[in-house]
Amino acid sequence: MPLNIDFVQILLHMLNFVILAGGLSLILFKPVQKFMRERKERFEKQALENRAAAEENARLKAEYEQKLADAEVEIQNMKLEKEQEAADAAKEYLDAAKEKAEKMILDAEKEAEERKDHILESAQTEIGELVVEATQRLLNESRDEKTSQALYDEFIRVAGEQ
Repeated sequence: MPLNIDFVQILLHMLNFVILAGGLSLILFKPVQKFMRERKERFEKQALENRAAAEENARLKAEYEQKLADAEVEIQNMKLEKEQEAADAAKEYLDAAKEKAEKMILDAEKEAEERKDHILESAQTEIGELVVEATQRLLNESRDEKTSQALYDEFIRVAGEQ
């Protein structure tokens, strides 16, 4: 053998290498490939789930924003409605107060008119009584000028006092 090469040894080494490669392939390479394939599938599945979750989150966010906008509009409408109710209640209260004030004024005017009428009647009655009294005095006393003048002056004085 030239160069001290033994072909049987080479073939045996080759056979050992093939056995080693085949064994390693069965023991390590296929499980590693299977693990890598499963890992890739798991990551792809996770990516799909993440995309679906992101789409669901976007949909829920849009729904939430829409509900929030609707709630704000509803709150604004309720606020306007309550303000209108308060304004109406205030107007009713003011109208009632005006009516009450007008009634009080009318009642006071009526009462003042009644008092005035009563005072006038009372004054007329007193004046009539004074006239009757003065006439009776005139008739009862003598008819001279001095006495008449004195009676007239007394009548004026008494009427002025009252």
